[in-house]
Amino acid sequence: MTSVKKAIKQGQPKCCDLCRRNGPIRPEQAEDLLRLAGAEPLVPFPGVKAKWPSRCLNLECRKPIEPTFDSIKHAGTGACVYCGDYGIKADDEALVYLMTHQRLNATKIGIAKVSSRRIALHEGTGWVLVTSVQMRGNQARFVEQQVLRLWSRLGLPYGVRPADMPHAGYTETVSLAARSLAEIEQDLSQAIDSIPK
Repeated sequence: MTSVKKAIKQGQPKCCDLCRRNGPIRPEQAEDLLRLAGAEPLVPFPGVKAKWPSRCLNLECRKPIEPTFDSIKHAGTGACVYCGDYGIKADDEALVYLMTHQRLNATKIGIAKVSSRRIALHEGTGWVLVTSVQMRGNQARFVEQQVLRLWSRLGLPYGVRPADMPHAGYTETVSLAARSLAEIEQDLSQAIDSIPK
């Protein structure tokens, strides 16, 4: 509910984050995207967030899988959990990163596998890497959530609109007019210090 109120205050559509970032989608468009991500649908499109029974198109795998449309559209990874670059698992080598966008006057926090192209995708749209810290996947998720919860408690506005981020992640941004880069770097440092031992 907090994110919906924040979005409405910023003049964004009156709907949830999921609808804002996906927009209207026709079943045939969803099926095309699933195939591009490397899977064949076994049932009709079930909706954006529902598990979608599919089969991996990799001839060396061909395992049944259940990706969600939202994850394959926005994660920039393959559909298959077995042979794709899918998600961040607890023991993966991962990064927590901060990026800034000069024109948008915003900072973004995010997490990615060490081997992923996530940071490069954002760099392609004008974001500049400020810092990245390597740690295990579960630690990276913890750190990111600590920072995002802090920004939410402080009532900080998102730094960008969904349309500004073709590779998703606008809910992980904050306006530099509301919080300085030095403060944001301190937020990250404190979250890292609070990782459970």
